[in-house]
Amino acid sequence: MSALKIETEQFSYTVHYSSRRRSVALQVKQGQLTVRAPLGYNLADIKKLVQQKQQWVIKHLQQVKQQIRPQWLAGQQLPLLDSTIGLTRLRGAKSVVLHDEHNITVIVSSRVQPQRYQKVLLTLLQKWYQEQAFSWFAERVFYWQNKMNVRSGNIIIGNWRTKWGYCKSTAELGFNWRLMMAPAWVADYVVVHELAHLKHLNHSPRFWQLVGVYYPQAEQAKAWLKQNQHLLEL
Repeated sequence: MSALKIETEQFSYTVHYSSRRRSVALQVKQGQLTVRAPLGYNLADIKKLVQQKQQWVIKHLQQVKQQIRPQWLAGQQLPLLDSTIGLTRLRGAKSVVLHDEHNITVIVSSRVQPQRYQKVLLTLLQKWYQEQAFSWFAERVFYWQNKMNVRSGNIIIGNWRTKWGYCKSTAELGFNWRLMMAPAWVADYVVVHELAHLKHLNHSPRFWQLVGVYYPQAEQAKAWLKQNQHLLEL
């Protein structure tokens, strides 16, 4: 594979040539445009294609710029459902997380080397969020399953990049801990969504009808997750 960086008046992009490709593809990822083309593909034709797709490229580049991850740690506060709580970071004898209604204190052991500090800090925070998620989702599943007349099995709190939850045929439910960083009404939608799968283990019209009956804000919640996923990161 070979690559070539090209500058234009409005943006730059990289052309990646590969002998395995059979067609040209444009990809906007992490604020960068990449053109993937077959080995030997005419560069003039690539430039012409990018020019033709210029408005599409600019639109997607602007969308990425608007989706900049918030610097929660630098801001010394963390989102927790419908509120934010203060964040205090300390060094101490052992690594532990302490919290009350308004503040969370993360103590990282003084034995942790500086180069590992950030990783340990994030691990502690993720574990704390997972604990909060298990308690919250257990309560909300109990509430909604009684309304929907279904019965769930085990609840699993996961760490996934591409899904918010799941429902297995065994009635096991899974929820992403990052939903603790979203508004409660959005996280509640995921609960109803997964519980509805206990009656319809698919995404058929009957499934969506059932979700809509119990959660009229379902479409708004889906849109919120799609537009704000970048906010749900430490």
